[in-house]
Amino acid sequence: MGGPALAWQAPAVMRSVRPWHRLQWRLTLAYAGATLGATVLLLFALLMGLGYLLLRTDLPVIGMAEETLAFAPRLAPAMVTRPPDVAALEQQLSREFARVRATDLPKGPLEVRLEVAGPRRGVARVFDSSGGEVLTLSVEPEALVRVAASARTAEETLLLERALSGASEPERLASRGEDGGMCFATPIRGQDGRVLGAVVVRLDAPFAMGDFAASVVRVITSSGVMLALLSGLASLLFGAFITRRLVRRLQPMIDATGAWARGDFEAVARVPGGDELAALAEHLNQMAGELRTLVTLRQELAASEERNRLARDLHDTVKQRLFATAMQLGAARTLLPRNPEKAEAHLVQASELVGGSQRDLMAILRQLRPSAQRESWTTQLSREVETWSRRTGISAETRLSEDALPAHVAEALTRIVQEGLANIARHSGASRARVSLERAGPSRYTLEIEDDGRGLPATRSGGMGLDIMRERAEALPGGGFSIGSEERKGVRLQVTFHAQADGS
Repeated sequence: MGGPALAWQAPAVMRSVRPWHRLQWRLTLAYAGATLGATVLLLFALLMGLGYLLLRTDLPVIGMAEETLAFAPRLAPAMVTRPPDVAALEQQLSREFARVRATDLPKGPLEVRLEVAGPRRGVARVFDSSGGEVLTLSVEPEALVRVAASARTAEETLLLERALSGASEPERLASRGEDGGMCFATPIRGQDGRVLGAVVVRLDAPFAMGDFAASVVRVITSSGVMLALLSGLASLLFGAFITRRLVRRLQPMIDATGAWARGDFEAVARVPGGDELAALAEHLNQMAGELRTLVTLRQELAASEERNRLARDLHDTVKQRLFATAMQLGAARTLLPRNPEKAEAHLVQASELVGGSQRDLMAILRQLRPSAQRESWTTQLSREVETWSRRTGISAETRLSEDALPAHVAEALTRIVQEGLANIARHSGASRARVSLERAGPSRYTLEIEDDGRGLPATRSGGMGLDIMRERAEALPGGGFSIGSEERKGVRLQVTFHAQADGS
């Protein structure tokens, strides 16, 4: 029964998967999301790294020192005169600072631009060869503004001394303050290489790190649409290519498992390669072989169990009746010469037993080929007990629960009752018997068969009938079997089991 159901379910499951829920598209979208997320994180990390580079390392200030060293010779003509040409110095410095002041990154296709807290401010000073301050300019957002001379910081004084001593290494002529500010100096040399003076520049920190981080977030947000389009398109193409190949390699396993679900265990999943998918296909093929073996064993076991069940049914019904029939016929043959009337009575009972055997055989045949309409098992069992009572002359009482138990449970209980009544008739010498089936809990039942006969002897050995009853009882869900007896007080046989009543 499992094969056809699975054969119907497997294609239905495949049909129920929506296109966008298929593995290929889910993996493709996962690639796209991961790529976009990685792109945004990488851009954020790069820009934050740039901010750290600008604010916390000496590279920018060294670069500015190198830039100043490059344009310092253009200040020499104004320093040769005595006194130095201050107007020419101011004009030249304004041009040079305007050229190197830009703080925005170059604009590109994505319009990536950092808008930091504000333009850089500071002080630019020009000194003659003796250390006298010739010109002091305030570095403002838009231009250099001449201001009165002011006190120098210790850092400016140190760099001035190095510049006037002729130092030309940018690393010695630049320094970074704790607050992120920069200070750099450069000597002004004449054509003969003589030091004519020096330029010392001190600039405030270009921005706060927090402001820079906020600017980075604004850049990523403003450029997010274009980034999403580019990275999403690239990742979709890449993901579609990769997942299509993956799904193609999974298809043989899907086809093979579908065939196995339909009961065709000869199908084989062939996946080339030596990776995990190929290993999985090999394991699935091994599992299919083991399932094929298990199915064969199960079929053989089912056939064996069916033969054993038929043997028990024949023993509990037909054999018992045939045994009783033989006894009735034997009694009739003995009584026939001297008491034909009693012999006829035994023949009538033998005829009834033969009819009962015929009904038992028909019942077994109906089990092998069940009909659509069948009376309840409690009705059948009550009639069985009533027929047994008439045949044996032993008064019988039945009290059976009307719960509709599963068919295999009802069948086992019927056979146990038949065997128990047969034992009462053969061995007990009882005048009364009782059969009851009661619910002992939500899904717990108790079957009792008792009589008022002579009871069991002190030493007894179990026969085949008791063994079969015990076997049937213990085969039920949660089944238990027990026999209680007292001398001259009869025997009580009890079977307990679990069952879910149909419809409850």
